[in-house]
Amino acid sequence: MSQERNPLYQNALDAIRIGVEDFIMGEPPRLASAVRNLTTGLLLLCKEKLRRLSPDDEILIWKHLKPVPGGTSAVKLEHFGQQTVDVNEIKERFKSFGVAVDFAQLERVVKVRNQLEHHYVEKPEVVLSAFVDGFHFLRSFLPIQLGADPSTVLGERAWNELLNQSAVYAAMLKECTETFKPIEVDGLPALLGAFLISPTCIHCASSLVGQVEPDNASPFDIRFKCEACGKTSDFADWMAEMLADHFAGEAYLAIKDGGAPPTDTCPECGNGTYVSEDGQCFACGFEMPDGVACGVCNEPLSLEDYGCGDRLCSYHRYVAEKERDR
Repeated sequence: MSQERNPLYQNALDAIRIGVEDFIMGEPPRLASAVRNLTTGLLLLCKEKLRRLSPDDEILIWKHLKPVPGGTSAVKLEHFGQQTVDVNEIKERFKSFGVAVDFAQLERVVKVRNQLEHHYVEKPEVVLSAFVDGFHFLRSFLPIQLGADPSTVLGERAWNELLNQSAVYAAMLKECTETFKPIEVDGLPALLGAFLISPTCIHCASSLVGQVEPDNASPFDIRFKCEACGKTSDFADWMAEMLADHFAGEAYLAIKDGGAPPTDTCPECGNGTYVSEDGQCFACGFEMPDGVACGVCNEPLSLEDYGCGDRLCSYHRYVAEKERDR
């Protein structure tokens, strides 16, 4: 069987075409389906690449592998179970085989798909960013990794629609980006600056996000408006979501292993957006003053102690409370 007629490859292309058709229809029930089909198609294309890298048994597309004796003294791999690889496993196997792919684009598509599983979609703009990322992914992946011309294998109708939507998206994104011109990120912690350079909507994951007040120059006073879903977000709420997503792995390990969490409650604004590594609250800009110490023993105060407002360490606060209770 030729590579082009393999069912896995054909299913991938069919899913993408159906996703584009659902998007063109623009009806709310079909928009979420459009992103699901697009995501499925992109992941299947990645599995097709792994299939082509495999021996005749297509072993690399399977999730669970085990070594078994070969026919001679060699060892071979067999799969067990029926699960195929997920995004992270595709990334690992591509890395092992030196397959260079922009996974950021694919991961953004998957993120939009995941967001839409929990939200009703009414506007095509909500899913537009996923199709633009999908377009850029396909434009390089198909010719470089699979030796295929996108417009030929997907069909001119589907490919031209992706081209057109990419142009629309670029114009909308430029307008959104213009609203952040007064914001100066120099001098901010690197992570905070990175969040502000490429903001995304916490409701639908779209990048079509601008400022409600385009004259505002303070990062901590930003109010976001998403041009895709139309929802607004206060800066503190937006930042809390961004940090939770960014530090999800570290936060889990801190709970599991008993270490210090990457974020803490800010004593100034009360949000859980104080980033310990940077020593600053990303929601309000609060920083611990230098040289803040216990008024009794002169030990440096922790963030929690400082938030109590009595200039006492935890031990001397305990002593003071015991004295008051006598």
